[in-house]
Amino acid sequence: MQLEPCPSCGAPLGGRAGCQAAFDELSAASWTSPARGAMHNMLVDVYAMQHPEDYGHSAKSYIRHLTALACLIEHPGDERLYWARPARGEPSAAPPIPSKPALLEARGALTIADVRGAADDLEYQRLVRAWAASVWAAYAPQHALARDYLAALRRMLDGSAGGSKAT
Repeated sequence: MQLEPCPSCGAPLGGRAGCQAAFDELSAASWTSPARGAMHNMLVDVYAMQHPEDYGHSAKSYIRHLTALACLIEHPGDERLYWARPARGEPSAAPPIPSKPALLEARGALTIADVRGAADDLEYQRLVRAWAASVWAAYAPQHALARDYLAALRRMLDGSAGGSKAT
């Protein structure tokens, strides 16, 4: 029996509600093993970019998930860049949030349905990475936007490294 596809990503899991339930299930499973926990941020950002109607209402949230996905794909392991935020009380140090681009129709050939059936933790990691690569490839029209914002975040981080140490 074929279930109704999700209107955002196409996963045949019982419409938007079934897709969200699959995400909630995998998100909760992030706490069951270190291997799954290591993939949690990628899971969240990939899912958000396939469902920007729900997870990217504002330009700030949309750009955050887009640049987080870019960082995870193009700068794996750079946690400092992934978590980059302006310091409290220093809003001028933050790069301006770009305008939110138009939502894409196609958001990747793989969906959460492809990840959901992982047989073990290693396959889960492989599938989440493949899903992320698929979604990132679909966002090719917005790669320059994400890369430019990541570069601005890196400049912000590099600029704050020199003079903000407490003595």
